[in-house]
Amino acid sequence: MKKGCFIQSIILLTIITAAILYIVNHKFNEIIFNPSKGLIVSQITKDLNYVKDSPEKDSLRVLVADYINNLKSIKNLSEQPIGNFVDSLKLALKDSIIDKNEYIHLSKILKSKIYHERPKKD
Repeated sequence: MKKGCFIQSIILLTIITAAILYIVNHKFNEIIFNPSKGLIVSQITKDLNYVKDSPEKDSLRVLVADYINNLKSIKNLSEQPIGNFVDSLKLALKDSIIDKNEYIHLSKILKSKIYHERPKKD
């Protein structure tokens, strides 16, 4: 390989790498995360279809959909309170019934995340 070819390939590779890093760092939310919000909400709705109909189920569906649709970045999904919410949601869905106490607990977790507060201990 000639020196000129090698230098051109290094320059081209550097430009391509920089472009990919820029897109991932600055445009990821617009290109990938915002369109996938609908998929996340539809998956949660599908999971809730197996739960017995109740006002708490409908309220929880609306609360989760509002939370997901109002997220601005994927970084908000990767924090600990969301993990706590998912674990609590799995426990609530095991018996296919969401009662008032489970709904209150789940809504406290999400609201504490929305308002950037720690959940209060009961």
